[in-house]
Amino acid sequence: MTGRGDGRLFRPSTNPAVKLGLTLTTSSPTLDPSSSSPFFLIVTARILTSPRPNSAITLATHLNALGGLNNRSFNNIVCTSPVTESQKRIEIWPRGWPHYIWDADNLRESWEFVTVPANGMLETWHQVDRTKIAEAGLKAGERYQASLTNKCLGTRWWALGSLEEFEGVRFRRWKEGEEGEGADDGGRYLMGGAPDDLAFVIEKETAEFEIGQMVE
Repeated sequence: MTGRGDGRLFRPSTNPAVKLGLTLTTSSPTLDPSSSSPFFLIVTARILTSPRPNSAITLATHLNALGGLNNRSFNNIVCTSPVTESQKRIEIWPRGWPHYIWDADNLRESWEFVTVPANGMLETWHQVDRTKIAEAGLKAGERYQASLTNKCLGTRWWALGSLEEFEGVRFRRWKEGEEGEGADDGGRYLMGGAPDDLAFVIEKETAEFEIGQMVE
C-alpha cells in the first residue's frame, strides 16, 4: 500500500471497488492577513463508484485530505500573481510525517472517522494557521493557489455503511484472510474492506484566492 520512490503513502488497486471524488475550495475568495477571522481550505468528498450505490461509506481520515493540513495532503500555498513574487508562499507543508500510536483492536479510540453519504457530499474544513499567514508577508492584490497532492489518496480503514449504523461497533485493523466481522469479549467488531480497495480521485485539485485590502 505504501508507494516507493514518489513519496506516496497509499497505492490503491488499479481497479478499486470504491472511488471517492475530492474537490478543493476555500472558505472565501479573499484573504485579509490583518483579520482575526479564520480562513479554511475545504475538501468535499462524494462517492463516484461503489459496489452498493445506495449505501454510505465510512472511512478513517488518518493521513488523508479529510483529516487536516498536517499529513502532506496539501502543498504549500503559493503566489501565482504577480509572477515576480512566485517565491512567496504560506508554509503549510509539514516538516515531517506525524507519528501515531493506535490500538489495532479498536481504531475508533485512536483515529477519526467520517461518513460520506450515498446521495450527497461530505465537507471537511481545515483552518490555515494565522501565524503561517502572518509569516508569509502577503500584500493586497496578490493571488495565491492552494492545491492537493497525490501523496495521501487513500485510507487505512473503510466500510460500507454509516457511523450511525456502526454505533457500538469496534473498528479493527484489516487483515487478509481473517473474518471481517464478529464478536468477542470486547463486543462486536468490524474490519471493513481491504484498504487498497478504496481510492480518492481528485476532481478539482486547486483553489485560488486574492489578498484583500488590509485593515489598518
